[in-house]
Amino acid sequence: MRTLEKFLTSKQMERFRRFMGKKSGIYLRLKRFTPSSSEDMRNSAILNDLGIKYVIDVGANTGQFAESLYDFNYNGTVISFEPVSKCYDALVRRSKKNPNHVVAERCAIGDQDMEIRINVSDDSVFSSVLEIKDEHTKLRPKSRIVRQETVNLYKLDTIIDKYIPAGETSVLLKIDTQGFEKQVLDGAMKSIKRIQGIKIEIPLVPIYNNTQFTFYEIIDFMKERGFTPYNFNTEGVDLKTGRVFTIDGMFFRESAK
Repeated sequence: MRTLEKFLTSKQMERFRRFMGKKSGIYLRLKRFTPSSSEDMRNSAILNDLGIKYVIDVGANTGQFAESLYDFNYNGTVISFEPVSKCYDALVRRSKKNPNHVVAERCAIGDQDMEIRINVSDDSVFSSVLEIKDEHTKLRPKSRIVRQETVNLYKLDTIIDKYIPAGETSVLLKIDTQGFEKQVLDGAMKSIKRIQGIKIEIPLVPIYNNTQFTFYEIIDFMKERGFTPYNFNTEGVDLKTGRVFTIDGMFFRESAK
């Protein structure tokens, strides 16, 4: 009986939290801080468990991903790539907190070696080589393009040896390039043979024009090359409809363990 009372009390408390969340816009829930409740903790735990020594951080923005790994005791090296000038400067400053955080030259990563123009959004996390769709900027005005910048574009195959020792295979490739993921992978077809894991942004509803990789294509790409899913996390959500725009997926070769 006492167990039933505790169960009912728990359910009642959950309904109360939902009610207050709807009224206030703030939802509070106490949970044990473990990899099951923290995406950042989970990422670091997976990398340390698999012995990943290097993370190639493509689309680093201001260094949030690298910082989150080190906050949870990741013990390897992160090499960050970022093309947007203002973000790059912030990334360099942020990287000084950790000697294992290496910032590459300011550039974009893709499927060619050339000069390109990148579209910079008011909220820099939406910046992309591709143009963002008008319907998304109506939902999120801060995602609108405010300027363009010219920057060098390199294939990962062209520059990987500048940052990671030849023959090193304990590598995770993290790609957060706002619809430009396929181009990054197309320029890494040699490098991918030595990469054990890929963390990639997966569009369920593409918000950029000419996005070439969507959910099923990315899943097929991973399966065909022997990568198995380790983790998924919800990213962009339409706050009006509840539909998920984007998820992050982390995949590793079955031989990585």
